[in-house]
Amino acid sequence: MSKGIWDWQLVTVILTVASLLFGGFILLEGFTEEGIRLIIRWSARFSVCCFALAFGGGAMHKRIQNSFSFWIFRNRKFFGISFALLHLSHLVALFVLQAAFHPIFQIAATINLLVGFGAYCFLILMLLTSFDRFKKQLSHKQWKRLHTIGGYWIFGVFFSSYFKAVLRGEYYDFIFLSILLIVLGLRIWKMMIDRKN
Repeated sequence: MSKGIWDWQLVTVILTVASLLFGGFILLEGFTEEGIRLIIRWSARFSVCCFALAFGGGAMHKRIQNSFSFWIFRNRKFFGISFALLHLSHLVALFVLQAAFHPIFQIAATINLLVGFGAYCFLILMLLTSFDRFKKQLSHKQWKRLHTIGGYWIFGVFFSSYFKAVLRGEYYDFIFLSILLIVLGLRIWKMMIDRKN
């Protein structure tokens, strides 16, 4: 294996950078609603980037086929694990916001809560089945179906959230919406190529 950050080293680096950033928010803002909201916002942004690399890594490498795309392809499992852990920290921050500052869950629409609950169910199942001990409990077909359906479910949640944010005038989030659109385009392209072959 070539030099660089691979496998669990990648997870360590991503989580360390995220933890330092989140800790910085608390140091700067204190334990305040704004500080927690910054953690919520940036844990989602870190999460969507890791998710995009995990979910689109295979299609990206098939399209580009260079050393960088191979690195992403080879590490997509660990981007996925990083995504799951980051997004669980996002959930913890939401619970802190709910408990200490703002009744976010009470005012959320029921459908949004159900869709979000479904996304976290998929996230946990996908995280567990990233490890051989749990992966062996499923056939290859079952494992692939779980990760495909779960991936698109989570993609839909992210896409809806950032699309609504852009409509509200939060134009910075167009970056993350664009990343998701690129991932979707790559996956559709890969499916079309695979069907031809």
